[in-house]
Amino acid sequence: ENAPLLETTKPTFEHVSTKPKTVAHSFDLSETAMFLADKDDGLGDARAVMKMEMAKHHTEHINQMLLSDVQTVAGNDFESLDRITSSAFVETAASFVDVITDHNIYNLTRTTGSSQSWYDAQVDAGAAAANRSLTLNILDGMFKSVWEAGGQPKVILTGYDTLETIQQLLQPQQRFVEMKRVVPGVNGVKGVPGIQGGFMVATYNGVPIIPSKDVQKDGSSRMYFLDTDYSWFTTAKPTLYHESGIETGDPFGINRLGQMGMFHTMGELVSTFFKASGKIRDLS
Repeated sequence: ENAPLLETTKPTFEHVSTKPKTVAHSFDLSETAMFLADKDDGLGDARAVMKMEMAKHHTEHINQMLLSDVQTVAGNDFESLDRITSSAFVETAASFVDVITDHNIYNLTRTTGSSQSWYDAQVDAGAAAANRSLTLNILDGMFKSVWEAGGQPKVILTGYDTLETIQQLLQPQQRFVEMKRVVPGVNGVKGVPGIQGGFMVATYNGVPIIPSKDVQKDGSSRMYFLDTDYSWFTTAKPTLYHESGIETGDPFGINRLGQMGMFHTMGELVSTFFKASGKIRDLS
């Protein structure tokens, strides 16, 4: 009664900066190679064949960037999910399997301590320097950690081997019973749900499990529990294709009698709430 008002409080804001990166892959064909391509056992339309193959290479390389190991510094490449879902508290501890020496991201320096824990993700790593078998306790524990931190996993990303292990764990107990139709989206824009626009995936706790061959392995593939409300790939410029050379009337532009093509994509992987996502690693 009649006490003075409490002192005002305010949050502490940390400035985090990054900028888009451009990833490009180019190829070229000589005039002679294009001329000979439709002769005898040639490729046919060599330019079309190379364009198709380089498009696949460009896409696959980006996928490998996004799934590279936490120890791989991004440099001119896109950041990786392994670095976003990293924790100084867990992954720098000598008692765990791998001691991570560089998992800083953007302009943040991850160090163990209460003041820095806000940009630690949820990480379940193998202790005692040994990989371990995946169990339901490990799976459910990661969900619990993400939920308690304020996140809600929207997708689980893992490799085909770990997906097989999950199926073996759950099918005997009749818990792996749900299939979900997933409609891909880009930066919040989604297609229309339906057979034409979606694909069927397995789920756990109602969360779709997406496999990829490029997920990092310790013994088995790691698992990423991603809240895509806070972690996503920002596309500054969608993948574009450029071509120049003798076939398009500009051999001077590439300074030779041939044809050059290039795919390039501009963007970056970003996260605005690290604690809302997590990973399980060191699986046997």
